[in-house]
Amino acid sequence: MKKILILLLVLPFFAQAQSVGVKDIPVEGDTTIEIKKGKNADRTYEVVTDEDEIEGEAAPLLKEARTNWKTACAEWKKEIKELNKDNQVLSLSCGKMTCSTVSMESTCRSVGKFKLRVQVK
Repeated sequence: MKKILILLLVLPFFAQAQSVGVKDIPVEGDTTIEIKKGKNADRTYEVVTDEDEIEGEAAPLLKEARTNWKTACAEWKKEIKELNKDNQVLSLSCGKMTCSTVSMESTCRSVGKFKLRVQVK
């Protein structure tokens, strides 16, 4: 029993933490430092760029149509962020708003662009 107790007391002194140190790296030219450990090093990512049409609800006044487009833009951004749980959104833009009036109702729309980092492997 004493041997087991002594072994348990001495064991932490033999355990060492893993650490990484980087020293004396020349600053001239291009330098890349890459540290990999575990399964994360095996993952492969791809950057995906796509577009989506954003359209606000029609309104009798142009000011209301613009407000509706801003609401639709905010909802689109929120939806893209919610679908991407791993925070892989690189860029997200609603684009430039253009408004048109048909039959006394104005509608504002744009082409939203987004760039995501997606895990392939």
